[in-house]
Amino acid sequence: MTMMRTAVANKSGTAQTPRAQRQTWRIPWFFVYALRSGRLCGSICLVFFAILSGCATQTISPRQPNTVIVVPGIGGDGQVYAQIVHSLHDHGSTDCLRVWDWGSSYPVFVISISSRIWHYISENHLANQIIQWRTDHPHSRIVLIAHSAGAGVVMGALARLPHSIQVGPIILLAPSLSPDFDLRPALKHASVIHVFYSPEDDFWQGFGPIVFGTYDHAHRSGAGRKGFTLLGLSPADKARVIQHPYEKDWSALGVRGGHFDWMAEPFVAAVLKPLIDAPPTKTNSIAAGTGRSCAASPR
Repeated sequence: MTMMRTAVANKSGTAQTPRAQRQTWRIPWFFVYALRSGRLCGSICLVFFAILSGCATQTISPRQPNTVIVVPGIGGDGQVYAQIVHSLHDHGSTDCLRVWDWGSSYPVFVISISSRIWHYISENHLANQIIQWRTDHPHSRIVLIAHSAGAGVVMGALARLPHSIQVGPIILLAPSLSPDFDLRPALKHASVIHVFYSPEDDFWQGFGPIVFGTYDHAHRSGAGRKGFTLLGLSPADKARVIQHPYEKDWSALGVRGGHFDWMAEPFVAAVLKPLIDAPPTKTNSIAAGTGRSCAASPR
């Protein structure tokens, strides 16, 4: 079942939908899972998520083999994440661009950050999506951009992939993980991990994690404020984790060190897109493939 409607595409697979129409009504996939399970929680979620459902960012260029998957934070999809796919598309990306939603709408977002069951299901579901995409497009490039707690979902999903699957680059924006989080399982499947963090992110990566905990349940400032310590990593693995502390010059691109600044369209175009377009490594081939469109992948 497709959980995200797709913009009308031309023969090249490029979406022709005006920006004002690039969002559509969504039903959270987690609700569908619960309902299909036949358990009591499915009936509860029927009412619960019917109220919390909102607008989802439409997929752009769905028939392209290379894909960029944006994984939001705990609040789920919204205009701030649509900015990423819009900016990449508007500045020349021909990849399949989509937002993979997993979070819960405000004010119950605390469930997304604290529920181990929710984490387990979300990580497995994203891992299955990556496996399916690699099966349908054997030589494609798979890029993952994760914000805040979405970084935890991405790290968990990578750790669950079969040994043969390699993806990347991986871009973590203000990751809501503990600084000592073990990156080794994810690095087995990632060509490179870029980490963007800001000491200015006092509330969402300071106060918030201390009170509510990070995605991995540590009550301390998150890596989105301090970066990762890279404990236990070999020199070779450390070389594949590139950390980018906030730079004052980025204020001209709309990034002033705040938690949600990283999705500013000028920053995405000037800083993130070059990382995505960087020459592939031997484990990150971008040869074209064939298969189903990314919008047709089941959610």
